[in-house]
Amino acid sequence: MRRAFLAALGILFTGALPALADDASDTADIAAARKFIEPVMGKTCDFQTNDDGTPDGDNNVFPLSYRTKGQDQDSPDYKLTLVQLACSSGAYNFNSIYLTRNADGVWELLTFAEPTLDFDYTDVNFSKLKAPPKVAGFITTTQLTNSEYDPETRVLNSSAKWRGIGDAWSAGQYQFVEGVFVLKKYEVDPTFQAPGEEEPDPSVPESYVVFDAAAVK
Repeated sequence: MRRAFLAALGILFTGALPALADDASDTADIAAARKFIEPVMGKTCDFQTNDDGTPDGDNNVFPLSYRTKGQDQDSPDYKLTLVQLACSSGAYNFNSIYLTRNADGVWELLTFAEPTLDFDYTDVNFSKLKAPPKVAGFITTTQLTNSEYDPETRVLNSSAKWRGIGDAWSAGQYQFVEGVFVLKKYEVDPTFQAPGEEEPDPSVPESYVVFDAAAVK
């Protein structure tokens, strides 16, 4: 039995289209987010800085608004600023952290729920499972891999390659609901193509949906 911790959490967004990367307000928000979080995540993230002193990497800003159940219909929407900061990168994956700032100027580092999975492989190459993966529980993480936020759907997607050729992977989908990101779906392909095998084994499922909020009653 091989236990692996899989990343995929969620929280949902309400939002508008991101501002241009060279917009002065975006640049200021990104710099402010980095200043806030660097003392906490400086040893975890490999923060890089451009020659002009601005944060380097795939950094983005999204304005968000939302309402909550039971909120007075005459009251205004709640407002948040969402900032995606580049944390670290490798040959085929990059990790981001996400922060929000509320109307009072208070910053918060977001955490995302993800399943912890158990795998029982049939062989030493991890090319086939004896049974579908089992969810052993849930943990939280501050980093999402290869993640993108879609302002139109208010969905944050992440996907991680387990190795360069991408034959094994995990992916999470998160929806912004009433001010938080909620894990909606988590899918994984935990099997690796066996050495010398030119085509995937057709008897091995392409992937497993290990969590689907739509199926939970």
